[in-house]
Amino acid sequence: MEDQNLEQPKNKKIKFIIWFVILLFGVITIVNLSLFGWYKLTQYLNTKKVQQLAKELQKQQEEQYQKVISDTYGGKTPQETLKMYIDAVEKGDYELASKYFIEGKREKELKSFEGATPEFIKKYTSLLNEALNSNNGYFSPEQIPGAKEFYIDNPIYIRMVLYPNGIWKIIEI
Repeated sequence: MEDQNLEQPKNKKIKFIIWFVILLFGVITIVNLSLFGWYKLTQYLNTKKVQQLAKELQKQQEEQYQKVISDTYGGKTPQETLKMYIDAVEKGDYELASKYFIEGKREKELKSFEGATPEFIKKYTSLLNEALNSNNGYFSPEQIPGAKEFYIDNPIYIRMVLYPNGIWKIIEI
């Protein structure tokens, strides 16, 4: 009988330990599943955010492309665009002159003429005409068929780009 009484506490301890281990395993499993679920939820939400951002960027890119396509100020050659720009500056139509620049540079170009003296304009257009007639262009479509950029570096630095609609625009002078 004493052996039986001694076995009961041992059995109770063993049962307690087994139940404790099962409970501990259950809690650990629930915590892991919860963490995994949280991870998957945040991953899903972040994926949705990235997809939304991609849609917005694609929309902005399409809007920018439409602006570029509809921009008709400029010539079919870099030289033609530069000549149109020089003519506008000589006439004092700085608003028109600024339209021969790429979209992001127009406002800066327009402001650059504020307070310009007739002497400055004469010297400036003289340099531009000299550049136009110099044949110092690099990456010219005449030299490299399919070129989409054009540079002149003497006597004044001029950089131009071919828009997708076939119009040449000034990047910087």
